[in-house]
Amino acid sequence: MTWLLVVLMLAAAVLAVVAAVMWARVWRQRRQQRSLQQAHAQTEQNRIDYIHESVNVIAAAVLDRRCPLTEGCIRTAVLLDNLPLDCDIKHRLSVLFEVYNATRHIPTHSSWQALDRKTRRRFQQEMWVLERRNENAIMEAMAYIKGNPFGRGSGASIN
Repeated sequence: MTWLLVVLMLAAAVLAVVAAVMWARVWRQRRQQRSLQQAHAQTEQNRIDYIHESVNVIAAAVLDRRCPLTEGCIRTAVLLDNLPLDCDIKHRLSVLFEVYNATRHIPTHSSWQALDRKTRRRFQQEMWVLERRNENAIMEAMAYIKGNPFGRGSGASIN
């Protein structure tokens, strides 16, 4: 009988140790998971902050005429495509997306450099016409961004 009691106590002790070890593993895994989630959230917030800052800088550059209208529209639209914008902001900035969509076929970077002069001039003429037709709306959209800067808790916020 004593022998049986010792075996049962030993088994209970072993089970308690196994349970403690398993609980410690689960606790460690949860802590690691929370840490990874926080790191991911911080990385995502840094990405969003970078987009906000870039949009604000581009708007200021377009308004100061340091950036061509078409280029400002393209750059801003590409950045804004990475944000979940509310309907009001999409509507207010729709001209930027319209210009971007109207110029998507125009080559950029090294492809632009590879174009012959005649083709470049044709594309430049196309951009010039688009800029003249939409200049006021573009400047209004950029002024809206400058007056309501994107960023944490202020201005043209995302949902």
